[in-house]
Amino acid sequence: MRSVRLEGVYRTVTTALAILAGIILCAIALAIPVDVTLRACCSSAIFGLGDLTEHGIAAATFLGAPWVLCKNAHVAVDIFVNRLSEQSRNRLDVIVNLIGAAVSAVFFWYVLQALIIAASRGSMVRGIIVVPEWLTFLSPTVSGALLAIGFLLRIGVSARTCHAPGL
Repeated sequence: MRSVRLEGVYRTVTTALAILAGIILCAIALAIPVDVTLRACCSSAIFGLGDLTEHGIAAATFLGAPWVLCKNAHVAVDIFVNRLSEQSRNRLDVIVNLIGAAVSAVFFWYVLQALIIAASRGSMVRGIIVVPEWLTFLSPTVSGALLAIGFLLRIGVSARTCHAPGL
């Protein structure tokens, strides 16, 4: 019962972050043509849009990654895997998910350390817009933790039941 509840919370959080990622990408998609139009007709531009776009795309990528894993919507090369017996496929699936969880946990740990150091130093990312450096590490930290959890939740779940119909 606890696992079902944890999985429900996980799905809710990853869906909320995916929606946030979508909002960020939509805002970027709308702002760029507005900026181009302003430059062409008004000799003006949206201040700092380049910086905001860079940070937004990075954040959206990391925020959306756990949802993609949860929906099994990532790119999978299964030419060789499909030739394996079901038992071998299931074993390989467990191994791959354990490796994914371990790599994600290590990524989480190192990005968390970078976030803590950046926050303690008060360092800033300087561009047209100045942003606290720790803020740039926030979405990768959250993503790393959620990906590690997501890979662990996939263990024992058949890859055939984790397909992504209609996303």
